[in-house]
Amino acid sequence: MMRISVEAVGVLAPGLPDWETAREVLATRWAFVPTPLDAPQPGCLPSAERRRSSPTVRLAIAVAEQALRQTSLSPQDMAMVFSSYEAAGMITHQLCEVLAGTREVSPTQFHNSVHNAPSGYYSIAMSAQRAGSSICRGEWSFAAGLLNAAAQAVADQLPVLYVCYDSPLPSPMCEVMPVVEATAIAMVLTPDADAASLAAWELTIAPTHGAATWPEWIPPSWHANASARGFAALESLVNPACATVSLPLSPEIDLAVTRCS
Repeated sequence: MMRISVEAVGVLAPGLPDWETAREVLATRWAFVPTPLDAPQPGCLPSAERRRSSPTVRLAIAVAEQALRQTSLSPQDMAMVFSSYEAAGMITHQLCEVLAGTREVSPTQFHNSVHNAPSGYYSIAMSAQRAGSSICRGEWSFAAGLLNAAAQAVADQLPVLYVCYDSPLPSPMCEVMPVVEATAIAMVLTPDADAASLAAWELTIAPTHGAATWPEWIPPSWHANASARGFAALESLVNPACATVSLPLSPEIDLAVTRCS
């Protein structure tokens, strides 16, 4: 069992342009209507870097910036954990076309194909030099990344920025991994609670059947997104009655998230 504190949150998804909107949806459960998400434009990237970066990179950094705006903690003082089901999106599709002999990939875009491209862009833009990890555990990536971030916060006694994100995949890849909408969640986690904390969580491992339980308001088109599984955990930040949420970590185990303050 580990206990961590949630200091700040950022959210990007269709119909959820920020944490404030998401908090209202989670608290009131009014009829949610997803609307197209504007293309994220992270402010920390110079215009030339924004042009060279991929949509996935811009999504991950933009949601991280949201969370950072809600905390007084400095990015330079935080470790970083980034996670995604498939972190390159369109670039992976382009590489597959290269292997099929139908096109070439621009050298400007090729470096965006690696899984840690978002964390690399972020660490350079923010001059963040503490430890950074990039996690991929398929559909279980949100829980795996959260567990990694929490363990680092507790073990090293320092704040950790956790970002989980998914960007759409084109056909035919989306027929295998049906990620058709962009969703992303960012959190600043700390080892101890203070006056700025939104809530404290206890994390434990428990046996499970491995299936995700989706809140009714979440559109089925998000169900393939690892990051969208995090909305169930965020509900506990605004609804104290939501005591424990189970996030699938594998086909056999869950990561149980329990609000304790």
